[in-house]
Amino acid sequence: MNEKLFYQKHIFICDNQRPPGERVSCGNQGSGELLKIFKQKAAKAGIEYKFRVQRSGCLDRCELGPIQVAYPEGKWFKLRTEADVDLLIDHYLKSDSPEKYDHLIVSETE
Repeated sequence: MNEKLFYQKHIFICDNQRPPGERVSCGNQGSGELLKIFKQKAAKAGIEYKFRVQRSGCLDRCELGPIQVAYPEGKWFKLRTEADVDLLIDHYLKSDSPEKYDHLIVSETE
């Protein structure tokens, strides 16, 4: 891990909510509950480096959401279920095994 970074990994989960009848938004697709679960489980996961999981405003990819972006890599993920949260904690935050979470990655063309 890069020792110069304040957080070794920093995850932003969109929780933007738009009024009914407007464009779809992550907050209206359950991102708030997924954010809560992600933060609780990650805090108890025994991760041995400094990381942060936090709410963000609109990331402008709501049609693919709930959406999140993780740094320092700039990886975008679709986050839809608690199982997705578990997978990302175990295979992105803890072990970085891309083959286990590649189906959640949002491509540049999506």
